[in-house]
Amino acid sequence: RHHLAKPHNRWSKLNSNVKQRWRKNRQDKAKPNNKKESKDEERRRLMLFVKKAEREDKRASRIQRKLPFNMRTPLAALAPGAKMEGQVISLTSYGAYVDIGTECDGLLHISQISREIFVRHPREVLSPGDEIEVQVKSLNLEEKKLQLTLLDEIEDDYDDEDRIQLDEIEVDDELWGEVVRVTDYGAYVELGAAVQGFVHFMDHPMFGAEPGAHPSTYLERGQRIRTWVADVDKDKNRVRLTANRPPHLPGPKRQLY
Repeated sequence: RHHLAKPHNRWSKLNSNVKQRWRKNRQDKAKPNNKKESKDEERRRLMLFVKKAEREDKRASRIQRKLPFNMRTPLAALAPGAKMEGQVISLTSYGAYVDIGTECDGLLHISQISREIFVRHPREVLSPGDEIEVQVKSLNLEEKKLQLTLLDEIEDDYDDEDRIQLDEIEVDDELWGEVVRVTDYGAYVELGAAVQGFVHFMDHPMFGAEPGAHPSTYLERGQRIRTWVADVDKDKNRVRLTANRPPHLPGPKRQLY
């Protein structure tokens, strides 16, 4: 019977109006002979009611689209670089789906949301229903896929085919790079890879030398830095770096810049 206890966790999260509907529903369905329900019957009824309430809440929370799908712009009419007004439809751990009035929603990948802050989850900066201006990053007409970005285009010295792919990067790899921007949380580093790496300020050997110091006191744009790969997240298209030599690696531990 352990699995029957789960609805009570959901019950505690429901708002008072939903709970009141449950109590009224229970009273309306009470048997004429006032026969008392067993605990198991009550739990089953509660579980069914909670699931129904969750479905209703989910339907109510859906974003109303501005255009029906038969009035939408085909993907073939778009071009990379085009700026469009869009509405955030849903969020996932790897990005946000945005309706820009085309035949399919565009994916705003988490790596394309901000250069100023490190976004752990899109919900930190976006919510369903938000109106945003996005730029078309790429599109695939055959697969009907649309990639969007909130980032301004920057000058790139690398061709895509010359860049190191994520599949070629492994944890503990030693990589030299150039700091391209510094945020409150650390710095983005150009590695010549498919994506820029990120060094959190706590993963720098100078962290703590001056209590409360901003990362910009020991990291600056244009600085060449030696790093090691701490993690590769292929789903989120991210490379996390550390400027501290991993202690388990052989060789000198002295930091060189």
